[in-house]
Amino acid sequence: MMIRQLAIFVCFFIISTIPTLFTYNMGAISNIAIIISGTLIMVLCASIYRLLLGKIFTVFIAGLWALNLSVSFFFYQKHDTHFSSSIAETFINTNGSETIGMLSYNIGYVFFYLIAFIFYLVSILKCAKYLSSRIIFLNLLLLGGYLISVPIYYSSLLNKPDSHLLMGEKYLQYTPFYNSAALLKNLYENREIQKISSQVVPFNYEKTNSQQQIYVLVIGESLRRDHMSLYGYRHDTTPELKRHQSQMLVFTHAYSPAPVTILSVPISLANIQFDQMHNKKHYADNIISLANHAGFKTYWLSNQGKTNKKTSVISAIASMAQHKKWNEFVGYDNELIDDFNDAVDDKTTQKKLIVLHTYGSHEPSCNRFPEKQFKTFSGQEDDDCYDSSIAYTDAFIEKIRQKISEKPATLMFFADHALQRIGENNDIHYHHGVNKPRKEAYEIPLLIWYSKNSNKPNLSTKNLQAPYSTANNYWLISDWLGIQQHSPRACLSPLQECYLPNKNIQVIDGNRNILSINQLLSEAIEPQ
Repeated sequence: MMIRQLAIFVCFFIISTIPTLFTYNMGAISNIAIIISGTLIMVLCASIYRLLLGKIFTVFIAGLWALNLSVSFFFYQKHDTHFSSSIAETFINTNGSETIGMLSYNIGYVFFYLIAFIFYLVSILKCAKYLSSRIIFLNLLLLGGYLISVPIYYSSLLNKPDSHLLMGEKYLQYTPFYNSAALLKNLYENREIQKISSQVVPFNYEKTNSQQQIYVLVIGESLRRDHMSLYGYRHDTTPELKRHQSQMLVFTHAYSPAPVTILSVPISLANIQFDQMHNKKHYADNIISLANHAGFKTYWLSNQGKTNKKTSVISAIASMAQHKKWNEFVGYDNELIDDFNDAVDDKTTQKKLIVLHTYGSHEPSCNRFPEKQFKTFSGQEDDDCYDSSIAYTDAFIEKIRQKISEKPATLMFFADHALQRIGENNDIHYHHGVNKPRKEAYEIPLLIWYSKNSNKPNLSTKNLQAPYSTANNYWLISDWLGIQQHSPRACLSPLQECYLPNKNIQVIDGNRNILSINQLLSEAIEPQ
């Protein structure tokens, strides 16, 4: 009997070591704690499995264990990283169709989850009938000791706001469910997001006499500039943009600040620096709140799907617009056209800022346009899907341009980030550069179009061809809107005479680590 009890412990101990294979350098002490707590939890499940509530609890634990393992394995295998709070933020704010699209690209990990779930559940079921009452009692004592020791060790956290989230994070990070700790950490980090709209910003500017009455800001998605014929791509993916190039300011070396939407868009729209990202109040000073203060009528039209403004900085900024509309389900970007036309036709004496947040070329890109608009460029399916999505975006922007072409209007377009084209096996696979990203993940288009009824500024070729980060877009957009900021940082705008290009562009990866664009490898040299 004693040998059987020992065999069960050894079996549970071995199973509990599996999650530590993908903890990504969490440390020996953390891994030991994960193994011990994992073993105790398995014994607990086996001891109560005979009860109805015990069965429900065990199935829940098995599902959570398999999910944690699958997520860890995915990020370890695909991105060589761990599941962090910034990645958790992306997950929390991911819409249903995007989740389905990502799963379709990684269906193997869904099967991995099912296998892990069945393996864990069967292991507990097989051992449940062999545990003695003495082992069960000892296990409960050890688990109770763990539950008491955590709040004692981290007692200093009990005095902080939302201490339940902080304590929950500490409980979970030393268990086989350590990825759940990242979710709680994200919820704690985002506790101030809901305060963004009520934050008082001390604006200091003066308005200039600009001809434009309508300002349209189109935020693209997952678009590489090297796949746009406007930038010299060999396939004619952007014929409409090329046709109107004489009316544009085209920035040839623009870089996004981050390789994922949830990070890049707020940075590109707000007056914030990388070292201020932890304090959400800085996002209150953004182009929407600025335009509102300057007397603009503001609109936000989104095909990204609405997320909770309490958990998403993008939604918090968007919700500041006086008129906002989200597509309930992510569709084709052309579905924004009717709402855009209504915004343009809206009778008002105020100047208008109309923001369109598109879904552009987000992976899988073949889902971003109607099937009949698929075009064959090279014959390689992934490339043709991606290039067709860019051609669809080009046609979408042309519809926007035509609506305002005879008005005193201007349009700015930039992408939130780009994608990497080469996969881990040196195959063609478009994906986000979350960890250890390559330079291509940041190389985006940026252009400003002016109608014939407005004056295009004379901008030097030097400024247009110099490296520029859309992390400084707050200052560029301010100038574009005719709002002259009284701040030394206003010189970060290429439209300013005092602008000095910065050759050492800094970016962040998906985990908010600061990197230099000049030190990033190219995917042509070393695919991710």
